[in-house]
Amino acid sequence: MGSKRVYTVNSSDGSLPKKVSDNSMASTDSSSTYHNSHGISWAMAAVFIVGDMMGAGMISLPLSLGRAGLIAGCVLILLASLFSGYTGCQLGENWEMMQNRWPKYRTHCRRPYPEMAYRALGNWARQAVAVCLVVSQFLIACVLLLISAENFTNLLNTFFNLHLDFCIFIVAIALILWPFSMLQSPMDFWQLAVISAASSTVAAGLIVFGASWDMSACVPYRQMPSLETKQFTLAYGTIVFAFGGHGAFPTIQHDMANPGQFNKSVISSYILITIVYLAVSITGLMAYGDSMVDTVIPSIQLTWVAQTINVLITAHIMPTIIIVLSPLSQQVEEWIKIPNQFGARRALVRTLILFCVCFTALSVLKLGLFLDLVGATTITLMTMLLPSIFWLFMQASAKKREDLIKMGQVQPNSPDVETASLADVWYYTPKMLLAFNCISLTFGLVGGLTSAWSAIEALIFSEQVAPCYVNWFRNGFNAQIAGGSLNCCGAFKNITHYGNPDQCAAFHH
Repeated sequence: MGSKRVYTVNSSDGSLPKKVSDNSMASTDSSSTYHNSHGISWAMAAVFIVGDMMGAGMISLPLSLGRAGLIAGCVLILLASLFSGYTGCQLGENWEMMQNRWPKYRTHCRRPYPEMAYRALGNWARQAVAVCLVVSQFLIACVLLLISAENFTNLLNTFFNLHLDFCIFIVAIALILWPFSMLQSPMDFWQLAVISAASSTVAAGLIVFGASWDMSACVPYRQMPSLETKQFTLAYGTIVFAFGGHGAFPTIQHDMANPGQFNKSVISSYILITIVYLAVSITGLMAYGDSMVDTVIPSIQLTWVAQTINVLITAHIMPTIIIVLSPLSQQVEEWIKIPNQFGARRALVRTLILFCVCFTALSVLKLGLFLDLVGATTITLMTMLLPSIFWLFMQASAKKREDLIKMGQVQPNSPDVETASLADVWYYTPKMLLAFNCISLTFGLVGGLTSAWSAIEALIFSEQVAPCYVNWFRNGFNAQIAGGSLNCCGAFKNITHYGNPDQCAAFHH
């Protein structure tokens, strides 16, 4: 390795980085040569990752484990954790390579993921990935908004016997989130990330506790889900959704004080997330079997536990919506050339984005299938496929440039415009590492295609649900019963600790 240069970046004034030392080696805990004097620590970045990922997908994992089978489902969760954690680290290495090779990325960058695509594959990839990122983050925000609205509906139904229209809460939550959507970057709302991560971790503990408490009543009458190929492929989509936070990773890393420590953030957060996911999935499935619907929360029979989880998951999801909307908003602002400062144009654009998210949530009410489809398509692409492709081509182009410089075909101070071909990737990538990347890409590609097909088929052939605004036009703002009933356990969904099957949801259909 040659000598490295250490730069300090002051993102508050947007000035160019200043050289601090010419021949200083990177510290032992970081390979980064660039520092952001106003950035967040690696531990706080890990909190952002937990807050970004753990919550919405977690409460659906017990159902996915049942669809896939206990053993196969656990293997699927572990593989998704391994490969998505690996691609998360690759995203971090990609960003470091970009900062080393192109100084412009040492200051504020509003669209790091598309820029990564551009440096790896060219301008066409930048445009394609920008569109994919916007669609992915947009759909995730829609799913999170739906879950938040459902949780609020359940809370009011349970504690106050208010059967308000589920759709009203979609609009109400969007209005609550509106002022927070104006914040510039994750550094502006680190407190929300702490709340998000803490609430989802406590909620996971309560899910395990509540399911364990129900086992004495439910296990003797439990029926496990039947194993079907279509259900297995749908399980893939939900599991990948639970690990799908990569669209925000480059934004989080760019706001770190020491971006070279991002791998530490990914690894530490993934250890916690994987342990939590396995505990919640296994406990929920072993307690309730095939009696769960959409999420595990309505199956938990201790009312205070179930509703505390509802509150905590909602406290997790609402800040996460803001975190998810950040890269989406920055990309749209880049497209239409909005200045990188708060103003009327930024406020208008972000208001319109949140309105579109709200309108889509009001239009698509099939939470389970919608979640499967999002996980199988855009999240699979952003999480399982693109990071590895970028890394393979970017590291190959860096090595190719080094060889060209050594051979005298390129001057060291010439513009860094070299790109890699597939032949270059084969030549410059160690074969064991290339093989592992091929396995990871195959897992993402095959799983994503099969799961997407199953989700689309299920959406087309399932019973259609009228959008909220259509119901409002037809019926006005009439109260509707939308959740709050207990999903009792057992083969006939009629077993409860309280001995009164009248409160079971199965008796109200």
